[in-house]
Amino acid sequence: MKISNNNKLADYIGIVGTSICFVHCIATPLLITIGASFFTSAIFKYCFLIIAFVSIFKATEKTTSLKIGLLLWFAFWGFTFSILFEEYHHWLHYTSYCFSILIITGHCLNIKHCNQCNGK
Repeated sequence: MKISNNNKLADYIGIVGTSICFVHCIATPLLITIGASFFTSAIFKYCFLIIAFVSIFKATEKTTSLKIGLLLWFAFWGFTFSILFEEYHHWLHYTSYCFSILIITGHCLNIKHCNQCNGK
Protein backbone atom coordinates (compact mmCIF):
# COMPACT_ATOMS: atom_id res chain seq x y z
CA MET A 1 0.00 0.00 0.00
CA LYS A 2 1.36 3.38 -0.99
CA ILE A 3 1.37 5.85 1.86
CA SER A 4 0.78 9.46 0.90
CA ASN A 5 3.01 12.32 1.93
CA ASN A 6 0.14 13.59 4.12
CA ASN A 7 0.52 10.55 6.37
CA LYS A 8 4.27 11.12 6.65
CA LEU A 9 3.60 14.79 7.33
CA ALA A 10 1.30 13.76 10.19
CA ASP A 11 4.13 11.65 11.61
CA TYR A 12 6.62 14.51 11.34
CA ILE A 13 4.16 16.93 12.94
CA GLY A 14 3.58 14.40 15.71
CA ILE A 15 7.30 14.02 16.33
CA VAL A 16 7.94 17.76 16.39
CA GLY A 17 4.85 18.58 18.46
CA THR A 18 5.51 15.89 21.04
CA SER A 19 9.20 16.82 21.23
CA ILE A 20 8.26 20.44 21.91
CA CYS A 21 5.83 19.24 24.58
CA PHE A 22 8.55 17.09 26.14
CA VAL A 23 10.99 20.02 26.27
CA HIS A 24 8.22 22.26 27.62
CA CYS A 25 7.51 19.82 30.45
CA ILE A 26 11.17 19.50 31.37
CA ALA A 27 11.79 23.26 31.18
CA THR A 28 8.68 24.33 33.13
CA PRO A 29 10.41 24.45 36.55
CA LEU A 30 13.14 26.65 35.10
CA LEU A 31 10.59 28.86 33.35
CA ILE A 32 8.67 29.34 36.61
CA THR A 33 11.91 30.20 38.40
CA ILE A 34 12.75 32.96 35.93
CA GLY A 35 9.22 34.37 36.08
CA ALA A 36 7.80 33.02 32.84
CA SER A 37 4.89 31.28 34.52
CA PHE A 38 2.56 31.94 31.58
CA PHE A 39 4.12 28.84 30.01
CA THR A 40 2.32 26.77 32.65
CA SER A 41 -1.07 27.84 31.33
CA ALA A 42 -3.56 25.04 30.65
CA ILE A 43 -3.86 26.23 27.05
CA PHE A 44 -0.46 24.66 26.34
CA LYS A 45 -1.65 21.29 27.63
CA TYR A 46 -4.70 21.34 25.41
CA CYS A 47 -2.73 22.47 22.36
CA PHE A 48 -0.27 19.60 22.82
CA LEU A 49 -3.15 17.14 23.25
CA ILE A 50 -4.87 18.39 20.10
CA ILE A 51 -1.66 18.21 18.07
CA ALA A 52 -1.00 14.68 19.36
CA PHE A 53 -4.55 13.53 18.61
CA VAL A 54 -4.69 14.93 15.08
CA SER A 55 -1.22 13.67 14.16
CA ILE A 56 -1.93 10.17 15.50
CA PHE A 57 -5.36 10.06 13.86
CA LYS A 58 -3.94 11.04 10.46
CA ALA A 59 -0.85 8.82 10.82
CA THR A 60 -2.85 5.72 11.71
CA GLU A 61 -5.68 6.39 9.27
CA LYS A 62 -4.07 4.33 6.51
CA THR A 63 -1.29 2.47 8.26
CA THR A 64 -1.11 -1.25 7.67
CA SER A 65 0.65 -2.01 10.94
CA LEU A 66 -1.81 -2.80 13.70
CA LYS A 67 1.00 -2.90 16.28
CA ILE A 68 2.20 0.61 15.48
CA GLY A 69 -1.35 1.92 15.49
CA LEU A 70 -2.02 0.34 18.86
CA LEU A 71 1.25 1.71 20.25
CA LEU A 72 0.39 5.24 19.12
CA TRP A 73 -3.16 5.14 20.49
CA PHE A 74 -2.07 3.53 23.77
CA ALA A 75 0.60 6.20 24.18
CA PHE A 76 -1.87 8.96 23.33
CA TRP A 77 -4.47 7.85 25.87
CA GLY A 78 -1.79 7.36 28.53
CA PHE A 79 -0.39 10.79 27.72
CA THR A 80 -3.86 12.34 27.89
CA PHE A 81 -4.62 10.71 31.24
CA SER A 82 -1.24 11.79 32.62
CA ILE A 83 -1.60 15.38 31.47
CA LEU A 84 -5.17 15.83 32.67
CA PHE A 85 -4.68 14.31 36.12
CA GLU A 86 -1.10 15.27 36.99
CA GLU A 87 -2.34 18.02 39.31
CA TYR A 88 -3.97 15.38 41.52
CA HIS A 89 -1.18 12.80 41.42
CA HIS A 90 2.33 14.21 41.10
CA TRP A 91 3.79 10.94 39.77
CA LEU A 92 1.68 11.27 36.60
CA HIS A 93 4.00 14.10 35.56
CA TYR A 94 6.72 11.49 35.09
CA THR A 95 4.47 9.08 33.22
CA SER A 96 3.71 11.86 30.74
CA TYR A 97 7.43 11.85 29.86
CA CYS A 98 7.28 8.12 29.16
CA PHE A 99 4.16 8.44 27.03
CA SER A 100 5.70 11.36 25.11
CA ILE A 101 8.70 9.20 24.27
CA LEU A 102 6.36 6.38 23.21
CA ILE A 103 4.47 8.74 20.89
CA ILE A 104 7.71 9.93 19.29
CA THR A 105 8.89 6.31 18.95
CA GLY A 106 5.57 5.27 17.42
CA HIS A 107 5.71 8.03 14.83
CA CYS A 108 9.33 7.13 13.96
CA LEU A 109 8.37 3.46 13.59
CA ASN A 110 5.42 4.42 11.41
CA ILE A 111 7.65 6.45 9.10
CA LYS A 112 10.05 3.49 8.85
CA HIS A 113 7.15 1.11 8.21
CA CYS A 114 5.68 3.40 5.53
CA ASN A 115 9.05 3.67 3.80
CA GLN A 116 9.32 -0.13 3.73
CA CYS A 117 5.79 -0.41 2.31
CA ASN A 118 6.63 2.10 -0.42
CA GLY A 119 9.85 0.24 -1.25
CA LYS A 120 12.19 3.08 -0.23
